[in-house]
Parts: sequence; structure tokens; C-alpha cells
Amino acid sequence: MKNIFILTLLFFASCGQPTDSKVSTDKSTVQSAKVGQEKLIENALTFINSYVDNCNKMKESIGVIEWANSNKLTTQSFKTELKRLMDEAYKIEPEIGLDADPIFDAQDYPDKGFELHSLDDKSNYIVVKGKNWPDFKLTIRMIKDNNNWLVDGCGIINIPNDKRIAR
Repeated sequence: MKNIFILTLLFFASCGQPTDSKVSTDKSTVQSAKVGQEKLIENALTFINSYVDNCNKMKESIGVIEWANSNKLTTQSFKTELKRLMDEAYKIEPEIGLDADPIFDAQDYPDKGFELHSLDDKSNYIVVKGKNWPDFKLTIRMIKDNNNWLVDGCGIINIPNDKRIAR
């Protein structure tokens, strides 16, 4: 009877206490969040640096709409808005279109590519800066789609004015 009393006492004393499996679940959740954040950053940098690579090709580069449409890291919303902006600009200025690159939100760009400047992990806005031009910053908006991080905004595409970098 004394053994049953002690076992019952131990059972009630352990109720509500964290178990090893709970702690490992918390650790894996934290680690999973870090991996997700790393993938968000990696995809944003892959996107913008592959666009830099395309632009650096000069005469062999493909157009911005064609490039975006072939890029697997952009959302359909990004592609649609880019085409709408470009079409609208050519209606207004048939020979010039936009007077700046819509992805860079500028006429020039850091030709060595970009690196992370900051991340707002609550809104998933990333600010990147030029590797060889650290004062050149650019805002990228990421969204999670089917467990993959995609670019939904960059430069003037789907980026609200208050999130764009002043030039």
C-alpha cells in the first residue's frame, strides 16, 4: 500500500512538468523556424543575384518580363504586375517605356550582386544591399507558397511606397 501511495504521489507531482519529448519538440520548432528563415533569405538572394547575372550579360541578356516568367522563385502576382507596369509604361512612352529597371527601381545597379542588409521576419520584407555598392539598397517581399519562399515584390513591383528605398 505504501508503494502505491508513493507512486501516486510521484505521478501527481510530475503532472504539468515538461518532458524530454516536449523540450525536443520545442527545439525542433525553433530549428525549423531558423531553417525556414534561411530558405527565405537564400531564395531572395538567389532571385536578385540571378537577375544581376542576367543584366550583366548585356547583349545576351533576356528581357525583364521573359526573365521573370522563366524564374521559378517569383509568384504569379509578381509576373502579372511586372507585365502590367511595363505595358502601361509603353502606352505612355512607346519608345522608352519605364525610365528605370522595375526590379532594381533604378537605372544602375550593383554589378557584383547583393547581400542581406536586414530582414523583418514578421512581414517577410528583406532589404538587400550591393556587395560593391553598400549604399544601394533594395526591398524584396517574400511569401510562402506551398512550403516554398517566393518573391512577390521587388523594386517597384508589389512594394508599397513606404517600403521602397528612397533614391
